[in-house]
Parts: sequence; C-alpha cells; structure tokens
Amino acid sequence: MAEGEGFKETREEMERAIRRLNALEYVILVAAVLVALAGGGIVAFLLSAGTDLPLRPTWAILSLLLIIVPAAVVFGRERARAGRRHRGSKDQPSDGA
Repeated sequence: MAEGEGFKETREEMERAIRRLNALEYVILVAAVLVALAGGGIVAFLLSAGTDLPLRPTWAILSLLLIIVPAAVVFGRERARAGRRHRGSKDQPSDGA
C-alpha cells in the first residue's frame, strides 16, 4: 500500500462533511434573513399603524437592523474570543523552554 492511500477515504468523507456544513450555513443564513424580513414587517406595520411613519421604508430599515445588529454582536464576540485565545497562547511557555 502506497503512502497516503489509507487516508483517501477519510479525506473524501471530510470533504463531503465540509460541503454539507457549507450548505447548512447558507440555509441558516437564508432563514435568518427571512426571519429578519418578517420581524421587520411586523414591527413596521405596528409602527405605521400607530404613527405617521411610512410602511415600506420603515420595514426596510427595521429588517436591516434586525439582521445587522445581531451579526455585529456575534462578530464582536468572536473577535474577542479569538483575541483571548491569541493572548493565552503567548502567556504559556513553549515546549523548548
């Protein structure tokens, strides 16, 4: 058996799993956008019924806010977590010391 042949099946399974996870990522993204559009529409309708705000621009702004604000929070949290991991790896002594 040649070197690396034993891992061919494992590599193929990993590539298949990665493709499935990428597809799932897009499904979740589309679902989040649809929920933001629906939520923005409901809130815009309620606001336009109680105030003089126009429905469509209010709907557009609220939908954008409902997708951008949570995404910014998650992005900031991930950056902070990555920064802590990076700082933590500098604090630990290396194996050679």
